[in-house]
Amino acid sequence: MIQRKLSVILENKPGALVRVVGLFHQRGYNIESLHVDPVEDLNEYRFVEEKLNINLKEGEVSHLIIATTVNDNLLRQILRQINKLIDVLMAEEIK
Repeated sequence: MIQRKLSVILENKPGALVRVVGLFHQRGYNIESLHVDPVEDLNEYRFVEEKLNINLKEGEVSHLIIATTVNDNLLRQILRQINKLIDVLMAEEIK
């Protein structure tokens, strides 16, 4: 098992963070640290707009960083499950 950091871009809506944390809880995954910031400078997230063909506005998006210890297979499974959540725009491992 290796410590991993996940980057999650999600809509800044009530309940969005609870859904992500709930996914970890339901499956018995441990979150070692959690950091959430609202996105103020959208310029570094233009790739999300282009990939999803959407227009982001200031205050509508948050950046969540999760540290967890998992193996490669579990990491892929977690990322697939997070990316299926309705308020999540994109989730990936930080390398």
